[in-house]
Amino acid sequence: MRFELFIAARYLRAKRRQAVVGVITLISVIGVAAGVASLIIALAITNGMRRDMQEKLVGSSAHVMLMRVAADGIRDWRPLLARLRALPHVTAAAPVLYEEVLISRGARSGGAEIQGVIPADENTVSDILLNVKKGSAGRTRSLPWRARRIRPQQHPRSRRS
Repeated sequence: MRFELFIAARYLRAKRRQAVVGVITLISVIGVAAGVASLIIALAITNGMRRDMQEKLVGSSAHVMLMRVAADGIRDWRPLLARLRALPHVTAAAPVLYEEVLISRGARSGGAEIQGVIPADENTVSDILLNVKKGSAGRTRSLPWRARRIRPQQHPRSRRS
């Protein structure tokens, strides 16, 4: 028997007259073991959830966003995008358009921010289109990448009197 086990067995075993102490010792050891096991399980779950959340947050947006201070958009963005893609440590680049919109339905209304992307380029910098839950991002691949403005008379629901 190893020395450590000998010392542990000597002090954890009760003498014949002290049977209650042996039972209490056994219950205490089992309680400590259960507490340590539950702590290890909780830490493992938390670590896995943290890693999963970190992957989702990092994968849903670009690592660096280049924006103008005036917030009026970058007018000549194609040459800038080509220069950014040519930089040595840049793995991918994609243009994005942000716009604030008003959404209303019946008596309820609220503000939102809409993000316009080129799907082929967006898939190179983030996983946001892969995580679409309702509907599908598949239809966006067949659309032309240039946005077309819909004039009021072209809109199917608009009525001119």
